[in-house]
Amino acid sequence: MSFDLPSLPFEDAGLVFVVLTAAILLAPILARRARLPEVVVVVLVGFAIGPTGLGLLERDGVVETLGTVGLLYLMFVAGLELDLDDFIDHRRDSLGFGAATFVTPMALGTVTSLALGYDLLASLLLASCWASHTLVTYPVFQRVGTVANRAVATSVGATIITDTAALLVLAVVARAHQGDLTPVFWATLLPSLAVVTAGVVAGLPRLARRFFSGWGQDRSLRFLFVLVSLFAVASLFELIGIEAIVGAFLAGLALNRSVPNGGPLMERIDFFGATLFIPLFLIATGMLIDLQVLTEPRTLLVGAVFTTVALVSKFLAAFGTGKVLGYDGAEIGAMFSLSAAQAAATLAAIVVGLSVGLLDESTVNAVMMVILVTCVVSPAAASRYAARLPRPETDRDLGDVVIVPLANPRTAPQLMRIATSFARADGGLVVPVMVVPSASERAQLDAARDLEGEVTEVAQSAGAEARPVLRIDSTPAAGVAHTVVEQRGSLLVMGWTGETSRRDAVFGGIIDDVLSSTAVPTLVVHDAGAPVERILMVVDESVTTPAGAPAMDLAATTAKVLGRERGVSIEVVTNRQDRSVDERVGARLDVPIQHDPRRRAVAVKDLARPGDLLIVPSIGDRPSLRAVAARVALAAPEGASLIVALDNSATVNGDEVVPRADQREPTRRARGRLAPPTVAEDVPVHPHVE
Repeated sequence: MSFDLPSLPFEDAGLVFVVLTAAILLAPILARRARLPEVVVVVLVGFAIGPTGLGLLERDGVVETLGTVGLLYLMFVAGLELDLDDFIDHRRDSLGFGAATFVTPMALGTVTSLALGYDLLASLLLASCWASHTLVTYPVFQRVGTVANRAVATSVGATIITDTAALLVLAVVARAHQGDLTPVFWATLLPSLAVVTAGVVAGLPRLARRFFSGWGQDRSLRFLFVLVSLFAVASLFELIGIEAIVGAFLAGLALNRSVPNGGPLMERIDFFGATLFIPLFLIATGMLIDLQVLTEPRTLLVGAVFTTVALVSKFLAAFGTGKVLGYDGAEIGAMFSLSAAQAAATLAAIVVGLSVGLLDESTVNAVMMVILVTCVVSPAAASRYAARLPRPETDRDLGDVVIVPLANPRTAPQLMRIATSFARADGGLVVPVMVVPSASERAQLDAARDLEGEVTEVAQSAGAEARPVLRIDSTPAAGVAHTVVEQRGSLLVMGWTGETSRRDAVFGGIIDDVLSSTAVPTLVVHDAGAPVERILMVVDESVTTPAGAPAMDLAATTAKVLGRERGVSIEVVTNRQDRSVDERVGARLDVPIQHDPRRRAVAVKDLARPGDLLIVPSIGDRPSLRAVAARVALAAPEGASLIVALDNSATVNGDEVVPRADQREPTRRARGRLAPPTVAEDVPVHPHVE
């Protein structure tokens, strides 16, 4: 028997993939041992197995194709993971820093490249490499919990500006080098770019929502829809004469809110990219390194100059912007560490520049030197400054993580629809929680698992992402409270039958216990089962004080979200003739405000009608809650639904939550009723709870 040993480089599909997957497997292990950024080690491993290293693989055919796919995937994920809310909140600072950290490297890089003998187009392309940046060090700030700092938010927002501008420079320079930069090109490019961009930004989220709520119930189909969107938009941009990576980045931005960070779909996208596509791109890029060329004096000199330009220009931009904005030294250092690393857009630029003949191999190796050095310097700077940043208190969106305790299959869908409305509006997650007592039987566990599948389908059919939690705990209230803390809940939505069964209860035993042990904005919902025809928000003097303002804001936001979702009119009535109250409500609801001097319950009895959804804000202390639960519930007509919006939060540093002391006082509670009891409370059942 004889064996034919394969010759180098490998061409057999099996051997090619063995080498590639083995390289992807070994790179993180080597990175941990060498204490180097993983992106640097993956690139070096690509060099090692490439044609100028061990010669195991050639950078052509399937390797080149997979590298291109990985590049598109990398730019797509970069757009998908950007926090648009942070960008909006810090847009002025982000615009200022984005402009500075783009213009400074562009100017300095162009002048330096021209001085080194490069022509104008090559100089502009190289300068655009230093003008962009990759958030390689962002996980460092995540680990120490300082991502909410203004310097971090400003730097993340600036990434949108720098990467978009750098990719557009790349597209124009590449076309100019090919001789296509004519008046006809501009006359056709600008309108087509505007039309395609507007179509992607406006149309793709709507298409995603329709698909996710229709055929996209299966998670594998959702993932495939995302892939199709990525490559379709990238190809569309290539058709109009713009580099495909610009389209991939825009596709990520367009689907940003449709794919919430931390959701199951985003986990699959991150897993697939981090495991296969992005490492393949980095490996294919590492194959471009030629050690012989890299060690040439000219290459080393050019690489050293490029590295100096990249680091100095980014520092000047961070220092100048930070001083103008009044940032301290640690914040300026954080801005530098976040913006100095060159990876994604830089790699994209040199790959495209090499493919169109604008850059030679010597320049590519010099740029690779910049990438390696900046990806080492940036993490070192981030480790120095990340922990020194102040941790500001932050206001989270209500729909970030919506916790919904569930047990009753009859009423669970309506609660899930309300929770989904908030999650979809803010690009967040719905976390339905089913609590099973620790001493429960198998039948209870099976029922909870069945309900878990049903409510997940409800959330997905509404176009949102759900991450169900099946929890075994000592009591239902303890299970809900623990879930709120563990999942960092931003809003709690609980169902209520409309009555209280004990004299000392406000809403009911379990709901009252949850309210006394959680600290998160809460909606207590009674659903009458009738279609909602109008939303009526009732505001009385108890919430027009500074203490009641958060509850009033929560109620107004709830009315706005649900009114837009259901397409019904919103009316507001208040017994307080106060301009400040009108302005506060009007800032969230653009509707006329009625003034009725009567007490809240009297106004509800006179104005409410069947088919109304009553939204009543309330302070979280027991006397106020008893007034809502007993008086408003009794005054509401049969067929009207009720949501009690109460600010139950006491947030510390944006994360830590503590129970409100005033909710622990034992007082006599009243009995209120909306409709005859037909179902149990919409919270997990317990054999010892009424």
